[in-house]
Amino acid sequence: MKRRPENALTLGSTLVLALLTGTAQAATVRAQLGDHGDYSRLVLSVPKGMEPVAVVDGCVLRISVPDPLRWPLASLRDSFSRRLSDFVTADGGRSLTATVPCGARVASMMERRNLIVDVGGPPVPGVKPGVTGDGAAEVVVATAAPEVAPSVGVAEVVEALNPIGTANAAAMVLPLPAESPLPPGERERRRGERGEDSRERHEVHPPHPDPLPGGERESPPLPVVASLESEVQDSIQQTLRQLERMPDRTPKPVPQAAEPPKPPPIAAMDLAGWAGDDFNRTREALQSAFEKAQGRARVEAQIALVRFLLARAMDEEGRAALETASSLSPAPDQRYALRILGDAFRALDREDAPDDNLFVQLPAGAMPDHNVWRSAALAPTRWAAAKEGLPIALRRLLDYPADLRSRLLTTLAAAADEAGDSAALNLIVLEMITVDSAGMADGRLDYFRGRLAELKATPDAALERYDAAAALRRGPFARRAEVRAIELRRSLGRLDEEGAIKALESLRFAWRGDDIETDALAALGSAYARSGRTDAALDIFGLLGRRFGATARGRDALTAGRTLLTAVLDRLEQSPPGGLYALALQARHGRLVTLVDGQDGGLRRRLAGLLLRDGYGLEATRILHALTERTTGPRRAELGATLARALIDGGREGEALDVLARTGGAGLEPQLAERRALLRADALLGDGDTVRALDALRGLNGAEAARLRAQGLFAAGEWRAARGAFAELVAELEAAGAEPTADDLALQGLSAYLAGDTDAMRGFGDAERARLAATRWAGLLDAFAPPPADGPLRAESVERDLAAADALGRLARGWRGKP
Repeated sequence: MKRRPENALTLGSTLVLALLTGTAQAATVRAQLGDHGDYSRLVLSVPKGMEPVAVVDGCVLRISVPDPLRWPLASLRDSFSRRLSDFVTADGGRSLTATVPCGARVASMMERRNLIVDVGGPPVPGVKPGVTGDGAAEVVVATAAPEVAPSVGVAEVVEALNPIGTANAAAMVLPLPAESPLPPGERERRRGERGEDSRERHEVHPPHPDPLPGGERESPPLPVVASLESEVQDSIQQTLRQLERMPDRTPKPVPQAAEPPKPPPIAAMDLAGWAGDDFNRTREALQSAFEKAQGRARVEAQIALVRFLLARAMDEEGRAALETASSLSPAPDQRYALRILGDAFRALDREDAPDDNLFVQLPAGAMPDHNVWRSAALAPTRWAAAKEGLPIALRRLLDYPADLRSRLLTTLAAAADEAGDSAALNLIVLEMITVDSAGMADGRLDYFRGRLAELKATPDAALERYDAAAALRRGPFARRAEVRAIELRRSLGRLDEEGAIKALESLRFAWRGDDIETDALAALGSAYARSGRTDAALDIFGLLGRRFGATARGRDALTAGRTLLTAVLDRLEQSPPGGLYALALQARHGRLVTLVDGQDGGLRRRLAGLLLRDGYGLEATRILHALTERTTGPRRAELGATLARALIDGGREGEALDVLARTGGAGLEPQLAERRALLRADALLGDGDTVRALDALRGLNGAEAARLRAQGLFAAGEWRAARGAFAELVAELEAAGAEPTADDLALQGLSAYLAGDTDAMRGFGDAERARLAATRWAGLLDAFAPPPADGPLRAESVERDLAAADALGRLARGWRGKP
């Protein structure tokens, strides 16, 4: 079926009308932005008949219009300015916001259809605007102006003063009027106001070479001033009169460049007022205000709800409210307030990485609320830094709402307990007793008092507090106190291992699904590991990961799992080599081990060492590879050396050389650099590159370097040199009080035999035979025994001896580096 031309014409007309309608709904604003000596100028060309309003609120400039407009955000963001940045539209296109230096001097005026906004630097301390260096005030006489000097044309001055003039506009040097055009705060110059926005000794250059679109010069004259030319003429007359009255004025010093704006300090929090007296009534009022508000007020209403939830310590609801507020296109100052609230919720939730938290980045000084949240943010990971503001924080917490105070005191107490800081924990417990004893009826206070008694080495007092908390039978701290009491009685010898296991097993099944189950499982798994029931301990470890790894309690579960994994590794390191438990741990729970391990990878390194000891080199090198790729600096070089050693022992010398090349760097410690050089020589020797291996050993001393050098000579077929090198190595070890290895003695004898040195062969006696007796070289000396002296020399015997020597050489080369 063919489309009719009438349908195509109708469709095209509809599209054109739709485009025209969209254009009519939101007119376009044209803008120019540029920097001058001590101020930045923003010029906005708005539609005819529209009156924009410029307001400064703290560090934010807001330009509001009654109807939605299309603002040129792309061009504004691409233009560089020292004092205007972060342009954002809000209220559906009815406002434009930008970040300005805090305390900047801002002035605005309308010139026909152009809104001109000048942003200067902050006021200089000790210098009043409009005052010269000697303190004499500048005065502008507003009397009848004389004739303009014939050397200066009005048209030329108009063109020079025009902020949106052409690229060929001449620079104009004008003095500062008596009333500074840039006082602190907001100043609007409305249409019809006398005077020109001129400045002393500042060249006014056009920010952009292109003039604004045509039309603004054809607008009707202002209602009060006869024309723009007459207004400029009045300003010029005032300027000339001032120049005549003060011809010998000293020039003002050149203003310093404005520093980049710094984040404003975090203000005090009215948490008690935010919480409200009645929970339900306050929450309904805040939600009702949010539903009725529009534009900026809607964001403010949502911020008020977030503050209410923070004061009530409702972290999950607070994070949801924060996401809602962020989706409402908040202004820059509102975004800053939301970030502060978000950082407070992160501190309340015990975040692991607080370095990007504003409470940590900005100096706290003596501001009480800042010290509270800084200590709470740093407490879980950096207690030494958190306790610096602890006295101020504890005094301020006395005025906090009960729910929030309880949460923050618990966070601080848990951190002090983990760090073993009994003095700080004592201060926190005293405040708990003073203000929150009634609100901590869940055993929390008795639990921390028991922990404090343990830190003070009074176990009987600790058991008394734990039993008092456990008698409540409700709440996680009561059950945590019961688990700790079992562990303490076991460590004191008042409960044997089997009795502890039975008690923990009964607790585990009685508390299934409770918050404390992770601690009970970790304690039970540790008891299994200590008693030798490694299979049961591994099952508990896997259960922690499967049940709690992806829940809200995942962090506590992983902490408990870290404790259990440490106990399992301690048990495996004490067991004889050759078992399967290390391999089972990596094969069944490798991902969970990675989650449980810390940033330094210490637990995975211990597991890799166990795998290497038990002969599972492939799994061990995988772990070491993953650790090496995720680290940098000297630690990467150290892990690379460990991995290279494992690869060399596994016969993968080429991979070891590649690892050493990728993990090296300058500035390593001498011991680590020497260790890596020895590993490189060992890898080259195992890879068959004897010449480069011997060259890599130059300048290296010590027994290991001497051993590698002797092995290199042996591999190269230099039998006499190898015999001498091994002899020197054995003598050096014996002089240092160390025993030479069986390989050293065997290769020394084999080198002497292959070199035909019968005297050296006779030097091997009963002592060497005893050292080689229990090793793989036990029958070597018998093979070296010469034929009977009285018998004739037969060709068959010679051929047999030569074949035996060649076979021994191949055997020695194949055994190098293997147990």
